Amino acid sequence: MKKVTSSYYKLPVGSIPFKEIPSLEDINYEYVYCKSFPLIDFMTLDFYLTSVYAAFDNEVEEVQDLQNRELLFGSVVADKFLTRGKAKCIKFGSIEEVISAEQLPHLRYCSNENRQADGKWFYMKDGHYTILSGIRSDFDKVKHLEAGAIYGDNIIRLRIVIEFLKRNVKDGLVELSEDQYKEIAYKVLCSDPTLLKSDDTVIVDGVNNWVPAMLLTPLYSEIPIKYRGKVMELQQVGGKIT
Repeated sequence: MKKVTSSYYKLPVGSIPFKEIPSLEDINYEYVYCKSFPLIDFMTLDFYLTSVYAAFDNEVEEVQDLQNRELLFGSVVADKFLTRGKAKCIKFGSIEEVISAEQLPHLRYCSNENRQADGKWFYMKDGHYTILSGIRSDFDKVKHLEAGAIYGDNIIRLRIVIEFLKRNVKDGLVELSEDQYKEIAYKVLCSDPTLLKSDDTVIVDGVNNWVPAMLLTPLYSEIPIKYRGKVMELQQVGGKIT
């Protein structure tokens, strides 16, 4: 068990060109609420476990208001939030928590570059988020887990857009191919304040690296609570996670 300080932030999302994105034109959020705590006591590396809530702008008055709010997607490993500059995050509270390694989410990764269902899939647990700690598994048992990759503020903003779009595709509000998702992702990253000076090749590589993994993960609301952040113990039944 480790005692950690969980900090709560408002991450700016005003740079996202919502009005230029199909089915998201009416969104005008400025901030999304997030939680983050250091993983250094678990994995001896200076990264954070970050959760992004389905809560925006003035929907939250204090930290306690987030306790029962749904996440937009599973908790991910991330860099420390930026608290300076044009895209700085605003800290609005913190709490002390006692967390065990077993409570940390499992993360998935694939040893094949194409990351398809027939690839070699692994998961990492207990905060041992390194490839050497990977445990061999099956795609159907890990596909609902978050990928073992390091998020930055800009990738969190991109993920928010992708999750909104996945939900709207499911609801029949828009139809998108993977290439169209990538075109939107390119536009989002080009608009991000942290990437304005980045080479176009860097952004294209980022899109190609991140978008397929985001699309592979089901909507968080569709993952049974008992399997959120945990490898499945059962096979899929009828095409759905049970």
